[in-house]
Amino acid sequence: MDAFPVRMELTGHDGVALRRLEEDDWRVELTLARVADIPPWTMYPADLDEHGARLRAERNVRAAEAAHGIRYVIDEAGDALGTVGFGRSADGFEVFYALRPEARGRGLVTSAVAALSAWLGAQGERIVWLSTLDGNAPSEAVAVRCGFTRFRSGTHVDGRPLTVWSRRLGS
Repeated sequence: MDAFPVRMELTGHDGVALRRLEEDDWRVELTLARVADIPPWTMYPADLDEHGARLRAERNVRAAEAAHGIRYVIDEAGDALGTVGFGRSADGFEVFYALRPEARGRGLVTSAVAALSAWLGAQGERIVWLSTLDGNAPSEAVAVRCGFTRFRSGTHVDGRPLTVWSRRLGS
């Protein structure tokens, strides 16, 4: 597998790019954790403070360096709109994302998930995963638009029910 890309232009969204999250991007981690509907639907902790945001950003940089996964900032002219990325598991790679409310409805997450899935497919991956907490209709819609299908039901680490989605890549 090639090294994870540091930057990817987001096709169809002029001026929007995915750039590798760096330690200095801790503020976007803090911002997303403070959006009321993000912690309930993601792995962002609701009680994240500056110290925790700095540690979270640092941890993500180390994971990218070790090729365990990568988190990107969805960047529009220097404005961090959210994050998207993927992490390695025993079953392959799983994509994840979070977006500020004012950036939603533009197809940014759909385009970003499609771009990351295409890159993984070009690296020889045959399947990519996505998990949505049950009831998160916007995330379920992203999964469907990106060609994922329901694979199985599961349980989040905190006990909440979720759906695991899969998408076959390549031929």
